[in-house]
Amino acid sequence: MDRTAARVVAERLSVPLRATAAMSFGLVFLWWALPRVAGVGWRAIGTTIGEISARVGLGLALLWACGLLAHSFVLTAALPGLTRRRALTLSLTGSAVSNVIPFGGALGVALNFTMVRAWRFHKGAFATFVMVTNVWDVLSKLALPLVAVVLMTAGGALPGRALQTWAIVGSALIVTLVVAGAVLLKSERLATGTVRVLASGAQRVGRRRQVSAAKVETDLLEARARVRGIVGSRWPQLTMGMAVYISLQGALLWSCLHAVGIDLPLYAVAAALAADRLLSIIPLTPGGAGFAEVGTAAALIGFGADPLGVAAGVLLYRAFTFLLEIPVGGVWLGCWLALRPRARAAAA
Repeated sequence: MDRTAARVVAERLSVPLRATAAMSFGLVFLWWALPRVAGVGWRAIGTTIGEISARVGLGLALLWACGLLAHSFVLTAALPGLTRRRALTLSLTGSAVSNVIPFGGALGVALNFTMVRAWRFHKGAFATFVMVTNVWDVLSKLALPLVAVVLMTAGGALPGRALQTWAIVGSALIVTLVVAGAVLLKSERLATGTVRVLASGAQRVGRRRQVSAAKVETDLLEARARVRGIVGSRWPQLTMGMAVYISLQGALLWSCLHAVGIDLPLYAVAAALAADRLLSIIPLTPGGAGFAEVGTAAALIGFGADPLGVAAGVLLYRAFTFLLEIPVGGVWLGCWLALRPRARAAAA
């Protein structure tokens, strides 16, 4: 075997090996840390989850599906012409890839790009889609601690110092991102100057690849025009879709806790949801597996909830929002690949 063939084999094997190693690390960390944080054993946790009836489990699955449907409105707003079915395809298949490999978001984006190009969308439209959806996702993650602090204050509970800090930092970042984005989209002069600086930097970085500053500048200005068009006309759907999606995620977390006998005030669920979404971006494991469960459980136990019920409820919640997306998205991807030749034949 020559060096080229060996390199190709090594690259093909590196993905499943990295996925296995990262997922194993997350599971080991979860297996070790959750019983220590909650002070309960895995047998008791498993027994508690096993007592949930099939009807309750079906209701939780339906609530999870409603969340995916709500998120599809964000995707269809960011990519005009995208149908609801295709939006769900992008969401589920991208999540399935992202939830398996650390830094799997890049592979998920690459997979979605392949799908979007197969549906005859322009690559520029997809770049705008990725940019807009990621900005709205980041804004929602930053806004959740602020929402939790507001709810805790309204409920007469004193927010902890860590949550207050996250709320202040998140609020400052939200204001900064919104103001900076609005100024760049509105001011032609400032946008042109910023683009020239970025294009010059890109030319220096890509000097070996003979990157043209003029080409980069043109591409960035075109991207700004597309983003401006999408945000200017569709920000209500983007915002409402994301708000409903996050609300349904909170409802799913509350329902999972309620299913195992834990009833907490709304502000506690909001704080736990904020912890889950922030910890899920830890790149050491796919979807922050291990860290998100332990951190979310610790946040709920800090509100005085029963540790056993919290551990079971959080695991049940993550089973829907993280684990279930892998097989469902994998099957969905398999169906898309199987039907793709038929679609090509029909187009021909």
